[in-house]
Amino acid sequence: MKTEFDDALKGIYHDYDEVRPEETTDYKQIGTLAVCSLVAGLLSALAFFWMTFLLLAVVGVVLGLLALRKILAAPEEIGGFTLTTIAIAVSAVIGLSATGWQTWVYYHSAPSGYLVVEFDSMSVDAKTGKVRDEIAALNERKVYIKGFMYPTSRQSGIEDFTLVRTLGHCKFCSPGTNPADMIAVELEKGMTVSYRANKQVAVGGVLHVNPDYSAGEIPYSIDANIFR
Repeated sequence: MKTEFDDALKGIYHDYDEVRPEETTDYKQIGTLAVCSLVAGLLSALAFFWMTFLLLAVVGVVLGLLALRKILAAPEEIGGFTLTTIAIAVSAVIGLSATGWQTWVYYHSAPSGYLVVEFDSMSVDAKTGKVRDEIAALNERKVYIKGFMYPTSRQSGIEDFTLVRTLGHCKFCSPGTNPADMIAVELEKGMTVSYRANKQVAVGGVLHVNPDYSAGEIPYSIDANIFR
């Protein structure tokens, strides 16, 4: 009787205690570096507003690569390969996108405190040939305007040049019907630029308006401290 009873209990305990291999799951620790990489990558989205946060994108990629290295070195102990890959991708994509956006803003938007003006808006009065009042009111204002550099004898170390409306503008055709097709640009002391052929440039600085200009003179000049 005892043997049969023991065998019966053994069968019961055996059923409960047996652990089937296919039902086991090995626990893998998710590396802290992988999590930090993802957090840094997500926070780097702030770089669309402030360039300083681009550093977070770099940090995210570096941490992700370090985490990936640890995972590959000990794949049975450390998990999070997918998370790390996503973190690296997020950091890289956001970082590159924010860099592109900031570059576009830098070259296409006026700096803070500068008024965007265009050659079209600075044309003189067609009847009188005089500078229009609304343009004369911009005298001594900080402006930001785009145009083309008129060719000079120098290719680099340029301290002053003439900004013209179009690539085909002829210096000797001005003032003609629209003397505002040219602006004399003088860079601030110590600032020099190189000539850019066939490429639009942007200039920012203090505008000087000469409403009483004579024939053959340029009515506008800019003391520039920005050249892009």
